Amino acid sequence: MDYNTLPVGLGLAFATNREAMDRFSDMSDDEKKEFIERSRGVMSKKEMERLVGSLVEEDEKPDLHLEDVKDIFKGPSIG
Repeated sequence: MDYNTLPVGLGLAFATNREAMDRFSDMSDDEKKEFIERSRGVMSKKEMERLVGSLVEEDEKPDLHLEDVKDIFKGPSIG
């Protein structure tokens, strides 16, 4: 696999998601080519981040969901 042909946007997205980059490097050459072709149709940074993030399995992502939104405002007060 020639990484010099990796689209710039895809490379930048991998730079911010190390786990996805590791998953990509574990793919076969055919899988990599298919993934790269999918990335060529991406039109925005957000969409590229979603595509690259799709390489990371759901159960490995941290659960950032708060049960009660009011919990965001708990803590010491400034004034």
